[in-house]
Amino acid sequence: MAAERERELSPEERFVELVSVREQEREIKRRLEEARARAEDICAQARERAARMRSEAAQELQREIERRRAEARAAHEAEAQKILAEGRAHAARAAEHAAARSRLLLEKLRQELFFE
Repeated sequence: MAAERERELSPEERFVELVSVREQEREIKRRLEEARARAEDICAQARERAARMRSEAAQELQREIERRRAEARAAHEAEAQKILAEGRAHAARAAEHAAARSRLLLEKLRQELFFE
């Protein structure tokens, strides 16, 4: 049918049709270029957003790591203080026991030396 239609058109009509087809092609190319440019803009925005999100996630992760380290440090410090307090209490008891034993031995030595 297209071949029959072309035969029916005069050269001027075919030229007008050809010009029309080329104008349509240019319009399609222009629209494609606009669509490509919009797509590139959307991709660039998506890349920027993804980079921003990665950066925010990394910062949040770093804050969480620091928070957990601080908690662990505080827990270790509390445990160390507890151990130190227990050690001091034990040392005080040992010193008191040693002093009592020394007094007892001194008294015993005094009794032996002076035959009391």
